[in-house]
Amino acid sequence: NVSFTIHKGEIYGLVGESGSGKSTTGRSIIRLYKPTAGRVIFRGEDISGDLTKEQKTMLRQKMQMIFQDPMASLNPRKKVMDIIAEGVDIHHMAASKAERQEMVYAMLKKVGLSVEHANRYPHQLSGGQRQRVGIARALIMRPELIIADEAISALDVSIRAQIINLLNELKKEHSLTYLFIAHDLSVVRFISDRIGVIYKGALVELAPS
Repeated sequence: NVSFTIHKGEIYGLVGESGSGKSTTGRSIIRLYKPTAGRVIFRGEDISGDLTKEQKTMLRQKMQMIFQDPMASLNPRKKVMDIIAEGVDIHHMAASKAERQEMVYAMLKKVGLSVEHANRYPHQLSGGQRQRVGIARALIMRPELIIADEAISALDVSIRAQIINLLNELKKEHSLTYLFIAHDLSVVRFISDRIGVIYKGALVELAPS
């Protein structure tokens, strides 16, 4: 019993206690889970049923996710360069190795990391740096919608503020739309335009922040 619209260019906060269905909602929208009922409409297309090849390609590019635990969502055997460039490789977005490298370097700078980080492995980075790599991996695909699933809850308080400010700056620069899932109300209030409250799998409240 969850229904809401996310307007282009806004940050929609989704809050609720653990187990209320926040992450399930986010993962169903991006189709990591197949919805068992209801519809998900993205850019005028129903993406809740069986997807065509074209729809899958469009979704993988136009919708990206930032996960809660960067250590669990980054491949420990790959260097940062290859982690960020994975989507670029799959969708053939770079014409040459040099262009691929340039895209990754530009994205690293954008998220506040240096080009030296490109040759490191995830375990050689701090929690905040790993989360910035996760953000860079999502952004390099030039998405329209980013689903941030508890993207800052695993970070120290001082790092949280940096990541929130970074997400805000990137939103303005790239005209991004966010679904921001969290349980920290002060953070959601600060970053969101509107907030939906989910309780036991139902949306019980929706209002401007």
